[in-house]
Amino acid sequence: MEQQMLTVRDLVTAQSLGTTVLAGAGGLDRQVLWAHSCELSDPDRWLGPHELLMTVGLCVPHNAEEQRTFIIKLDEAGLAGVAFGDHTSLPPLTRELYEEADNRSFPVLLTNDATPFAAIGRTVAAATATTQTMQVLKLSKLYQLSTYARTDPVRMMNDLQALLRAGLRVLDVQTGLPIVEGATLESMPPFARERTYALPGDSDSRLMILEYPGEEVSSFLLIHVLQVVDVALSQLLRSLRRRSERSAQTLASVLEGRSPDGLETLLGPSGTSLGYQLVAVALEDGNKAARAASIQSLPVLAGFGGKSFFILMPEQSRNEVRQLLQRLDVRAGASSTYLDLRDAKAAADEAEKVFSSGGTNDQWTDFIGVPVSLLTRSRKEASAIVQQVLGGLAGTDPKSTALRETLFTFLAHDRSWNETAAALGIHRQTLSYRLTRIKEVTGRDIASSADFSAFWLAFQAWPSYSARSD
Repeated sequence: MEQQMLTVRDLVTAQSLGTTVLAGAGGLDRQVLWAHSCELSDPDRWLGPHELLMTVGLCVPHNAEEQRTFIIKLDEAGLAGVAFGDHTSLPPLTRELYEEADNRSFPVLLTNDATPFAAIGRTVAAATATTQTMQVLKLSKLYQLSTYARTDPVRMMNDLQALLRAGLRVLDVQTGLPIVEGATLESMPPFARERTYALPGDSDSRLMILEYPGEEVSSFLLIHVLQVVDVALSQLLRSLRRRSERSAQTLASVLEGRSPDGLETLLGPSGTSLGYQLVAVALEDGNKAARAASIQSLPVLAGFGGKSFFILMPEQSRNEVRQLLQRLDVRAGASSTYLDLRDAKAAADEAEKVFSSGGTNDQWTDFIGVPVSLLTRSRKEASAIVQQVLGGLAGTDPKSTALRETLFTFLAHDRSWNETAAALGIHRQTLSYRLTRIKEVTGRDIASSADFSAFWLAFQAWPSYSARSD
């Protein structure tokens, strides 16, 4: 037979306790597992679900809005209610406090000065003795489940959910992504209570608990749940950090033209057999992107390089990477598709140019044009294209260099006259003169779509050509 739980109503109807209702009568059926006296300024930190706060008023603020906030914090912490002692230290209770209590159905009680708080505490303890015994048994089971903390944290989370009848999820503060979570509880109602707690050993992660109404996890168990989850998370976070470090080191080697061991471990068995792309994001978004990629276990390489943070993604991971960066609200520029890892540096340069040429409102910018991988795999063809398109502009003399840099800057700034002139530090009239000279030297008009495509192709091929010329 299920035990009848003690409620706030039981306390106020017991004449011997001399306790009456001031506000929040709609919550009199809230369960009471414990009653505790606290005069600290933040009692919501020290009491938890189904616990009754008893105070003579030393912890109660005097300001009306602060009293409203006082009730909000107690209710959000899951307390059963608050019992004020009829004492001279109790400040005048305001209309705002009463209104908030009534709106939230949060019981606000008044205990007469002849009733010691100990009498309420003994009444609650006697009524909930069996419940407390069940809590101890749950605690024992909880620590049995902790044996999976280091080896199988997902299994541990699922078992904890079954034990506590609550959803559990550990969230990463920096990215907002779940690091580890239990299976979705299908029967959880949409109005279930969500509470979030910092883990003892990791300030960058939070434990979110989703609870059935009226079945909140008690503060007695909560302390131990946080400890057990923290142990599981510490091992998992170490693995994530190691993966992130290996990923960055491997990408650095690839960009230096080396072929490091262990690529299959990070990129999966298919690796780059279907091609790959380099994605550039801003340096300040690098750490967030790297952590998110590790949390999601994406088969990519990610690390800092030059003026950008880069992600080398196999073609089959493109959609996952794009969706992840969009979720993080991180702007990115993607290179064309490459097949040979020896071209990774050229792909990174291309991605960086695509990123810098993309608008600030463009969350994801793709390379537009002929894939440069066709050129960089054939250095002779790259040289032929540069010579054919640029002609005299491929020279190294000062005049050719100035015109070529003007053309490339114009292309990099999406043919914006103002941005190009500002970037070069020249007047618009000077820019107009140089563009006319470029047309005369090359025989190509930047206003023509066909000639623009040819110029863009030569622009992308130039790093390979100039590297060969060095």
